[in-house]
Amino acid sequence: MPESTDRYVFDRAWEREHERLAALEAVYDPGTTERLAGLGVAAGWHCLEVGCGAGSIARWLADRVGERGRVLAIDLDPRFAEGHGRANLEVRRQDLLADPLPAGAFDLVHARAVLEHLPDRERAVRRLAAAVRPGGWLVLEDFDIEGPAVELIARYWPDGQHELAERLYRALEAAFGRAGADPGYGRRLPDALAGAGLTEVGARLQAPVLPGGTPFLALTLRQLRAPLLAGGLVEEAELDRAVELIQRQDVRYVPNVMVTAWARRPD
Repeated sequence: MPESTDRYVFDRAWEREHERLAALEAVYDPGTTERLAGLGVAAGWHCLEVGCGAGSIARWLADRVGERGRVLAIDLDPRFAEGHGRANLEVRRQDLLADPLPAGAFDLVHARAVLEHLPDRERAVRRLAAAVRPGGWLVLEDFDIEGPAVELIARYWPDGQHELAERLYRALEAAFGRAGADPGYGRRLPDALAGAGLTEVGARLQAPVLPGGTPFLALTLRQLRAPLLAGGLVEEAELDRAVELIQRQDVRYVPNVMVTAWARRPD
């Protein structure tokens, strides 16, 4: 869950917000944990998880680094990540842009679906980079639902539904923008990492093809129903049709494209 913004597009008080965050984790955790493991996360590492949401990556890190390691998980609203039962995992309410972070303290710093929502993204990247120890890794993940990415997503919806998907994602793009978020920040992550003075920059896309009935996108559309309709780019009947479509068992589609980018702090 994002830090340090009062214009977060999602309603933190929504009664199904925990369910939505857990559904996001179920879709994107496999790609995230594969990349973190590939960077060498191991016993004894000290890690920082920013915007910990429902806590799945924080728990994975804690189990991976073991009793000799330590994980600090921060969020403006950390309630869904609490009660984890792990002695090496601390969950803390903290504002990324306002509260202090220890300098050069972590072997790994990770943030997913956070920076795209922040009002000062460049400063946030610099702060996160400064928290990484020399030789350590910063891994950032954000969505790309802007411009050509919308057309890419629509191509992987069922035949005859490409126009519906494109209208839906244009509406999502606009809703994020009106809330002060950057719907295309994912594709800007590699340059942001390089601009913060980091090296060995790499990136890849996560665009999983999901079976109908996967709850993540349906919950997202229900949460954002009012801002989606307010933009006038998608009609109520179209939104209802999209939600019905992605719950059908015979359907496959691509949800939001996630960009995973990583870089090392120089020795």
